[in-house]
Amino acid sequence: MWLDSIPSELRRPILITAFSGWNDAAEAATLAIDFLRKKLDAKVIAEIDAEEFYDFTVVRPQIILEDSTVRKIRWPRISISLAHLEYADRDIIFIKGPEPQLRWKRFASTIFELAEDLEVEAIISLGALLADYPHTRPVKVFATSNNSIMIKKLGLIPSNYEGPTGIIGILTAWFEKGGIPGASLWANIPHYVTQTPSPKGARALIEKLLEILNFRIDTLELDIATAEYDRQIASIIDNDDDAKAYIAQLEATRDLEADDDEEEHNPLVSEFDSDSIDSLTEEVQKFLRNHKND
Repeated sequence: MWLDSIPSELRRPILITAFSGWNDAAEAATLAIDFLRKKLDAKVIAEIDAEEFYDFTVVRPQIILEDSTVRKIRWPRISISLAHLEYADRDIIFIKGPEPQLRWKRFASTIFELAEDLEVEAIISLGALLADYPHTRPVKVFATSNNSIMIKKLGLIPSNYEGPTGIIGILTAWFEKGGIPGASLWANIPHYVTQTPSPKGARALIEKLLEILNFRIDTLELDIATAEYDRQIASIIDNDDDAKAYIAQLEATRDLEADDDEEEHNPLVSEFDSDSIDSLTEEVQKFLRNHKND
């Protein structure tokens, strides 16, 4: 598991996690953690063997070519990296990988034991979900926790969710039971833009995380990518009267609900023909894929 010696004498480490798949609409969470790891010069210190936790018919290994001739298999992996913050009295441990399909209890126990060994103070998980939310508004990020101290100290929202959960929910509950407080940050991603990575969602998650951890980093790259992302979507919407009407309804509803963090459902969606919404979704995704490198 360890690629180097086990790190010691860490300074009040915080564990940050993000998992691709069910918890990661438009890849906002994994894009955010990749950006943070790069900006903070995080070094990979360990990997978790994927063999025990993944169904490789769901998360498939990749064939890659080295020097155009040598075929190599790249297996799914969960990487653990460490960043020493020179300007803050804290270190950050990042865990990133696909959401596992198998043995969640053993997986959670493995991550928790790692956290105990490194004397982690808290776990914060990044996630993103699809919502009836317009792309023209700032991305809303819900910061939730079931730990009374974190709720009071950081101004987080108590989680009252009941229903199916992903690995983020499992880890948060597992850590809380083991005595390590946890929180989750969830970005709302417009449901009609799902297949293209969202720098806007990633930036919103990072801004909220930095607010909680009380330090700053330069996000200019994400700011530029977000502006281009918004421009590309707007260029589609502006040429479609039905799409503009739909977005306007979403805007009106969300503006009225600006102070209501509990709102989870937009009744106006049902007033639009589902075929029109599906068409908008397909058109936006196709445009962004075709212009990804413009």
